[in-house]
Amino acid sequence: MLNSKKIEAVIFDVDGTLYPNYKMYLTSVLFFFRHPLLSTAFNRMRHKVRKTDYSGHFRELQVSIFAKEIKKTEQEAAHLMEKYIYGQFVSMFKWIKPYKIIKKIVADLKNRGIKVGIISDFPAGKKISYLGLDGYWDVVCSADEIGALKPRLEPFNTVASKLGINPEKIIYVGNHYHYDIIGANNAGMMTAHFSLFKKRNSKADYTFYNYKKLWEFLLKLNKSI
Repeated sequence: MLNSKKIEAVIFDVDGTLYPNYKMYLTSVLFFFRHPLLSTAFNRMRHKVRKTDYSGHFRELQVSIFAKEIKKTEQEAAHLMEKYIYGQFVSMFKWIKPYKIIKKIVADLKNRGIKVGIISDFPAGKKISYLGLDGYWDVVCSADEIGALKPRLEPFNTVASKLGINPEKIIYVGNHYHYDIIGANNAGMMTAHFSLFKKRNSKADYTFYNYKKLWEFLLKLNKSI
């Protein structure tokens, strides 16, 4: 539920939110054809990690499961993941550009005193650079740094803590309903679901597919800023 307090921060997901989701899909398909076994094993590993009740040791857990999936030692698995998943796969995003309006929205929010940030389940630094969005963000957090994947609370709590802002004064923008919207809602944040269709009984505070509409919505929340 929207509260009457002004928002103090807007946090964005990256993949499928700052740029069209089909570009993520095309890149993933191309990588799959190059490395089908690694791609499939990594996706299975991530699926298992999300279902695992773990406390800390996120990287070790990923490597352990990935090693079993590809039938390699953990040392070999760690090397392959770093070289091909976090290296080659992420580098393939150099061709992707963000929605043109993103820079205008983020710059405008910052000019109005609103903090802006990123939460990503992948290392976000290189992707942000490839997207040409370096230097725009007050905080950038990724799963490997935080030690947890969305929709766990840790990513959202970490961002709120780093900004020093109460979660109820933060709105999170993402395209994945379960990971982004439910995760952020559970952390006490407001949410904006980037989707062509509004999900039935959606818990999102706002559903949009036009960033101009989101921009208007954000400004309406803070009428006097």
